[in-house]
Amino acid sequence: MFTEAITVNALEQLGNIQVPKRASYIRVIMLELSRIVSHLLWLGPFMADIGAQTPFFYIFRERELIYDLFEAATGIRMMNNFFRIGGVAADLPYGWIDKCLDFCDYFLTAIAEYQKLITRNPIFLERFEGVGIIRGEEAINWGLSGPMLRASGIQWDLCKVDHYECYDEFDWEVQWQKEGDSLARYLV
Repeated sequence: MFTEAITVNALEQLGNIQVPKRASYIRVIMLELSRIVSHLLWLGPFMADIGAQTPFFYIFRERELIYDLFEAATGIRMMNNFFRIGGVAADLPYGWIDKCLDFCDYFLTAIAEYQKLITRNPIFLERFEGVGIIRGEEAINWGLSGPMLRASGIQWDLCKVDHYECYDEFDWEVQWQKEGDSLARYLV
């Protein structure tokens, strides 16, 4: 839903259009679910590419659960067309927030599972720690952004810097690593 956000945020800024708080909160929830989907879509094939087939299937299981949430809220799993200038297409359906909270609780256990399968796996660590180092200055000069930039020691996140939607109302820290290697990019 990030492409939707870019479009409506630009027009809202140009037209000085105020978005109702509830709509902004709904947008942030959808954007963060989209961020998780994006990271899972990277992580699953990445694991398959390095020969770890089992995590691929676990990761896509969680991705499908988020698509179920999108479908329940928007009527479609992908290409949602849910954000509108000045708000969202519709309020969240009855029971959706509870389903989303259930997913969040479940996903915390999935992350613990990923920690066992991937992050603490000695073979994985041997292959990625100290490999492909990109220093902060290089990352900036090369125009890297997002996790690539933050894995190189740059504490910069557009959600914090640009003050869009209602991200300012949440207490959160930018996730970053200083090592700049492949493991740091995975961790971010």
